Amino acid sequence: MSKEQINDQAEMTFGEHLDEVRKILVRVALVFAVLFIVLFSMKGIVLDVVFAPIRETFPTNRLFAWMAQLLNSEALNIHPENVELFNNKMAGQFLLHIKSSIVGAFIIAFPYLIWELWLFVKPALPPQQRKQSIRYVIETPIWFILGLMFGYYIIAPLAVNFLGNYQVSDQISNIIDVSSFMTTVISVSFAAAIAFQLPLLIRLLASIGLVTSDGMRQYRKIAIMALLVFAAVITPPDVVSQCLIFVPCYILYEYGIGIAERIEKRRAKEEAEYQAQMEAEKAAAASKSEGEQESNDDTQEGESADELEGHEVTFAVADEEKPNDKEA
Repeated sequence: MSKEQINDQAEMTFGEHLDEVRKILVRVALVFAVLFIVLFSMKGIVLDVVFAPIRETFPTNRLFAWMAQLLNSEALNIHPENVELFNNKMAGQFLLHIKSSIVGAFIIAFPYLIWELWLFVKPALPPQQRKQSIRYVIETPIWFILGLMFGYYIIAPLAVNFLGNYQVSDQISNIIDVSSFMTTVISVSFAAAIAFQLPLLIRLLASIGLVTSDGMRQYRKIAIMALLVFAAVITPPDVVSQCLIFVPCYILYEYGIGIAERIEKRRAKEEAEYQAQMEAEKAAAASKSEGEQESNDDTQEGESADELEGHEVTFAVADEEKPNDKEA
């Protein structure tokens, strides 16, 4: 989209806006289609990424194995490799291939999607908000990828290990459907990606005054309980694993409090500067008014003096003419 198009978009009609939306959707669809074709042709790499959390060589599994050996705690040693997968549908593996390619294409295209969305909304924003919105355009994909990686490398292997190896009876063995496994990995990864948008959401709400740092501090205990429950559900029943999930989420919450506090301080500073500017303008206006009043007073005094001098001259001339009249 060129600069001329961006400038003209602010004056578009409803039909022209719809046409611009159509163009954006076409561009996004083309990018998505190209990425999908590329990833679909790279079946081995894509599926290796999907099934990596159940392998012993996965970084998280190796880390937990090292921690279990170091702390002599078998509870830390997760075994997602014990999860058995099967396919019970004729087109199951083909659909798995398509689904994994679609998800991968969406992840890669996400920054471009945010960029196109911003270009469409930008003309309707005031100049100051346009500058501020650039930060959201840059940070949204960054937080999305960070959350996705956290969900994939931390939550996914723990969830697969816990759910895949959980048994209510030794007489029941777990044989997991491959589509169920993939849904679990994708769900927890995208859930973390969405959760990592919390700092941006807090910044937006704090900017418009819907969230305050004091309010977040007031409800901190409730937030801690919710995060602990979340960590306990998706991790094995040990304190260390729960902390590995709870700590990053709690850090995001505290980081959000810091964001809200900085916004409040900046707003207070701007309001103080605005008040000082208004008082300075009032003082300048009052000083100008006093100066004009003094100037008017001086002018009036000068005119009065001139009139008085005129009267005195008139009287003096009259006095000089009186003896002449008598002599005549």
